[in-house]
Amino acid sequence: MAEVKPFKAVYFDREKADYSKVIMPPYDIIKDGEIARYYKRDEHNIIRIDKGMEEEGDNESSNKYTRAKQYLDKWMAEGILIKDQKKNFYIYAEEYLIPGGKKGEMYGFLADVKLEEFEKRIVLPHERTHSGPKVDRLQLMRATMANTSPILSFYFDKEKKIDKIIRDFASSNEPYVDTKDEKGCRHRIWHLGDETKVSAITGFFVEKQLFIADGHHRYETGLNFRNEMRANNVKFKEADYIMMCLISMEHAGISILPTHRVFREFAHDDMEEAPVLSRFFKVSDVRDSVMLKDIMSRNDGKKCIGVVKKNKCMLLELKEEDYKKSLEKKEHITDYYMLDVSLLHGLLFGKVLNIPEEYIFRTVEYTQDMDYAVSAVEADGAKISFIIKPATIEQVRVIAENNEVMPQKSTYFLPKLATGLLINEMKD
Repeated sequence: MAEVKPFKAVYFDREKADYSKVIMPPYDIIKDGEIARYYKRDEHNIIRIDKGMEEEGDNESSNKYTRAKQYLDKWMAEGILIKDQKKNFYIYAEEYLIPGGKKGEMYGFLADVKLEEFEKRIVLPHERTHSGPKVDRLQLMRATMANTSPILSFYFDKEKKIDKIIRDFASSNEPYVDTKDEKGCRHRIWHLGDETKVSAITGFFVEKQLFIADGHHRYETGLNFRNEMRANNVKFKEADYIMMCLISMEHAGISILPTHRVFREFAHDDMEEAPVLSRFFKVSDVRDSVMLKDIMSRNDGKKCIGVVKKNKCMLLELKEEDYKKSLEKKEHITDYYMLDVSLLHGLLFGKVLNIPEEYIFRTVEYTQDMDYAVSAVEADGAKISFIIKPATIEQVRVIAENNEVMPQKSTYFLPKLATGLLINEMKD
């Protein structure tokens, strides 16, 4: 199954760079208007390589991708970035904040993982991707010949075999990196090169599948880059691998947040009058948004959708048996239709309200912040918000194992891995 191996990482020399100032969130979280702020944080901030600024006069031979390569080469020549002489796995622990004030802690490790087409059922996706980000990441990979940020993937380890190895090692050794980012989240990295432990980890994955949690675009980019090298008859074996952070699906400490929907305009303000609504949902008025948020925060397994209108809050509780009976000509497995996002888009928006998808995607605003979804309506003029519950790790596994992909915006994983802790330079 999965081929997982140690690699020689490139990373900042902690004597020459302040990790708290040179790391950044994943590129797809940083908005274009925020790029300049990271440039100003430190002259060696990884933003210059991973998501550089466009400049006036950019052309095919001089652009943000060629500058990324120049920064990478320059910093390595100056010793700002250094490369390990020995192959390691790299243990990664991240302490992070969950909306609502709770704290979480994730343990995983970074490795080189062999790229496999999804059809082989070795590395499995769980969501759809767009072409735009893949074009950007491919151009960066061509220029730098490196993976500049890791992909986050799950594996099963019910007996905690790998989890025990990495946690025991981390508890008895000092990390090379121990820093906090601008939000106060703590990041630690350990070099794990012990041959016995490396062999045990490598052997464990021979019979394992991997499930991509975050980084589908980067994984598909890796496949495209590898195929490009092969098509050009470039013998470049490191292009067969990509950097991943691997975490135990059961024990790593990952969190999944729901993504709520906010509409500034909405043509179905009287949705509770829709004749089909009561067939699939029990509709109840809720006293206020405080109570609604409390209901939607409960991990009780109930399938429901919260609705916030200007002067009214409602709870739509799914009539599961009636809904399942209506699924006669199924294109997907039943578990797909029971996803909260499927209930919202496929059932409520599609079957009950008959809203065209193009209208939804044109007008919807996404947020993981339930408070924002509520205040957008109650204080900021939005027409309506729909509050949903998060997907579960088990749902992600079932969807991926059955060769399905979740609808867009089904999952939002925390923590987000910092970029700049490690780089995988593909040429050796």
